[in-house]
Amino acid sequence: MNKFRFAGVSVMTAAFLFSACTAVLPTPASALGTEELFPAEQREMFLAKMDIGENEVLGFYHTTMEGSSDARKHNIHKALRKINKEKIDPQAVFSFNDAVGNSNIAEDGWQKAGTILNGQLVDDYGGGICQVSSTLYNATAEAGMTMVERHNHSKSVGYVPTGQDATVAFGLLDFQFQNPYDFPVKIKAKAYNENDVVIAIVRTS
Repeated sequence: MNKFRFAGVSVMTAAFLFSACTAVLPTPASALGTEELFPAEQREMFLAKMDIGENEVLGFYHTTMEGSSDARKHNIHKALRKINKEKIDPQAVFSFNDAVGNSNIAEDGWQKAGTILNGQLVDDYGGGICQVSSTLYNATAEAGMTMVERHNHSKSVGYVPTGQDATVAFGLLDFQFQNPYDFPVKIKAKAYNENDVVIAIVRTS
């Protein structure tokens, strides 16, 4: 990497993100109207694979990596491992960037894959992790989490409906939510069958 970077992202990327991404003020997730992408029987199948009982689940969401490059899938798998089993105590705030870290560092194992820059798809380190943050956003919305920080991409993405995405850029744009309940919750994040990205928010102790 020989281009100058500020706070973990390139200057060009920083300028684009500030101009193109729209911040969302804290919002009760129950008002967001998150829609599911697949039938209930598939939900049950994935919950069984994750060894999660229906009574434990507060929120759940699934997206697909079908058609993604190997590098993009690598980054998605890496981000999923970073957030899996993260516990959020009552009233605590979860930060995607704190959990995943700086995905712009090749030395940390991140690979170049497709990411949106100035409305165009280009290759950059960590490309694909926004699919994880977006899947997580929809799971937390269903779970009734309180949104603290969320930003949309500059254009629609193919893995979630328009307006239901959550873009991130280390040091600039984060996805954060607060646990409003009087009990802890945990993130369960996995990939299955080569293409399926599955995230659940569950009750825990």
